[in-house]
Amino acid sequence: MPRLVAWFCRSRVLLARSRTPVSRLASSGLIAALVLSGGIAGSGCASGDGMVDKLYDSTRAYNRSLRWGDWDRAAEHLPAESANAFMAAHQAVEDRLVVIDYEMTRMEVDKVNGIAISQVAISWHTETELVVRTTTVNHLWQWHEGSWVLVDERRNGGKPLAIFAEVEDGDTHPYLPGLEAYREENAIGMDDGEKRKRDRAKRKADKATASDPAEKYSLDNLHSMPIDQRPPSFN
Repeated sequence: MPRLVAWFCRSRVLLARSRTPVSRLASSGLIAALVLSGGIAGSGCASGDGMVDKLYDSTRAYNRSLRWGDWDRAAEHLPAESANAFMAAHQAVEDRLVVIDYEMTRMEVDKVNGIAISQVAISWHTETELVVRTTTVNHLWQWHEGSWVLVDERRNGGKPLAIFAEVEDGDTHPYLPGLEAYREENAIGMDDGEKRKRDRAKRKADKATASDPAEKYSLDNLHSMPIDQRPPSFN
């Protein structure tokens, strides 16, 4: 397991230890170990220094966007399929939440695997209660196609805040894919043979689940279709 990812997982477990059953902790640790064990091929297509510079820019831009409620710009750092859920989660509280400031407290890069972690302390209060609170959040990033993509985000300490996932939510983030799923979806770290094998399996699965075109226009479902969608011969 890459050292940075081990730290990311361990910090979540330590936070949960006082309120999460031992069985769930064991499961969480086991899943993390199974997901990330073994070597991972390099994914970088930029120099190490370039990756570090871009990580600094990405973390700063993402957290600055959170600071000012610029959800569209913040969502640019997420996988595209996560953007809508991210926007909905933040827009649901934007009228009640005031983020005052943020401070980066940790940033490390695994240049070989293209993985990075960052940690930020966010100061905030609500519209109805002006007591300033602090929430510490861990971010897990994957380098892909010349950019850093945020693949996981968890509260690590401080006051719980609805826009950040809690450990007790389980190992699956509400809308971020997680490191393993993102790497697999984008074939990061796979050699050419593994990519071809994966693509063949995907095509086979897609073919098996595809509906028979002949069934598309059966008499059973044509009557419920809008008239403008029916075949000309039926109308």
